[in-house]
Amino acid sequence: MAEIIQHEPPYKVGYFVGSLAKASINRTLSKALIRLAPAGLEFTEIVIRDLPLYSYDYDGDYPPVAGRYSLAYRRRTP
Repeated sequence: MAEIIQHEPPYKVGYFVGSLAKASINRTLSKALIRLAPAGLEFTEIVIRDLPLYSYDYDGDYPPVAGRYSLAYRRRTP
């Protein structure tokens, strides 16, 4: 069975916005949800602007920007 790790607030939450447009409905909804969220959560948008579309052709050799995202994710998870 998996070990449960207890953490103290603030809890860090990363979120994606499914559009690159500044005034998209997705961005507007994400901001509204953040305002409604309970205290103790710290939100960070994970910007997808520079990420290439996924292709299994990249699995052996990630584009540099994808490698940076992967490294940043690994640094933030226990």
